[in-house]
Amino acid sequence: MTIQECEIRDNRFIQNIRSVLVVHDQLRDHAAKILVTIENASVVVRGQLPSSELKGEVVASIRRAGVLSRVCDLVQVR
Repeated sequence: MTIQECEIRDNRFIQNIRSVLVVHDQLRDHAAKILVTIENASVVVRGQLPSSELKGEVVASIRRAGVLSRVCDLVQVR
């Protein structure tokens, strides 16, 4: 797989994740505050959320987006 193909695949993963976050009943209002990147073959999630319950929903939502790779959850509860 070329670098360009990897970038396209990674961007597709990120778009799938973003689309799940913006339709999630509890996360949609906070989706813009959540940064999703692909780093070293892992999905990395950063940002701030108002509760640990919402933080727990982030990884669950990523899994619902079909992402089975490693997820590094760096979201902070403020």
